[in-house]
Amino acid sequence: MRRVSGSFCSLILVLAAIVVAIIPTGQAAAQGAPNGAPPVPAVLVSKAAEMDISDEAIFFGRVEATARVDINARIDGYLAEVAFTEGSMVQAGDLLFRIESGVYEANVAQARANLASANAAEKLTKLSYERSRELVSRKTVSQAQLDQDLAKYEEAQANVAARRAELTLAEINLGYTEIRAPITGRIGKANQSKGSLVGPASGSLALLVAQDPIHVAWPVSDKLFTEISKTRPDTKNVMVRLRLPDDSIYEHTGHIIYAEPSANSTTNTITVRAEFPNPDQLLVDRQLVNVLIASNDTQKYLVIPQDALLLDQQGAYVFVVNDENKVEIRRITTGPQRGLSLVVELGLKTGDRVITAGQQKVQPGMTVNATLAPEAAGN
Repeated sequence: MRRVSGSFCSLILVLAAIVVAIIPTGQAAAQGAPNGAPPVPAVLVSKAAEMDISDEAIFFGRVEATARVDINARIDGYLAEVAFTEGSMVQAGDLLFRIESGVYEANVAQARANLASANAAEKLTKLSYERSRELVSRKTVSQAQLDQDLAKYEEAQANVAARRAELTLAEINLGYTEIRAPITGRIGKANQSKGSLVGPASGSLALLVAQDPIHVAWPVSDKLFTEISKTRPDTKNVMVRLRLPDDSIYEHTGHIIYAEPSANSTTNTITVRAEFPNPDQLLVDRQLVNVLIASNDTQKYLVIPQDALLLDQQGAYVFVVNDENKVEIRRITTGPQRGLSLVVELGLKTGDRVITAGQQKVQPGMTVNATLAPEAAGN
């Protein structure tokens, strides 16, 4: 019994020592967060700043080739050669198709022979006429004979002209056996293969499209067109850029070349065209693009990062950190977007610190630990 009592006492002493060791630790933890207050939230802020921005408008446009040529055969014959690679660039004057030329070469030879015969006949009738004219003066040939010889001579001259025209036509048709590119551009699929019978009625042999430069056309409402014409009559002060289907910005800028002289009565729009260099053939005929129109003149606008913008049922607002590091809510009126920045028309002033990260952790009136965002700190 004594041994049991001694062991029990020893256990009590050990437990008491453990409790004493724990109590100071708990007190220290309680002192580290008095009254259980949460830590001050950390947020990133950026300063509202003025930026030089040009007026910009965005339209849906379509790429248009400066020239689209359907290559056609102008004579009948069998294709002897397709002389291009489909989809390749060709230069003006390059051979595209060759039609068998044997028949047309024979026609040229025949026409030349006919012309030579006509020339010989013309010379003979000329001699007869001149002889009759001399004999008439001697009164050994009648005037009727002279008139007859003159008519034969004039008929022979007309025959020479006709044979010369036949030779010219035969040479032209022989030239048509070689079909050459009328413009520089990219050629598409060959619609006929070697050995096919082609002619004027066989349709397009291939499509040739000019590539550089290239046009882009877009519709503008007649109201907006009138407003722009009044305020900016000089199109040289307007920069035209393109956003491609992959959302990248086309590296070359264009210039407006003209607007259509009449409006579309169905849509009440006026089509405007601009010209762009296209050395790498990134722009393709009939491709859909976004047209970005900007003035070279700039104005100062107050901007904030887009990340600062918040929306609710009442509209747009931002959280602002004041000089006491307390959060305020500001209702704002926004303008157009420019890259990653947003124009603010009302509600902020230059230098206001808007929260761009950590908005979900704050409420109006709350004290925060504000850190200037790295991109803003570099400004």
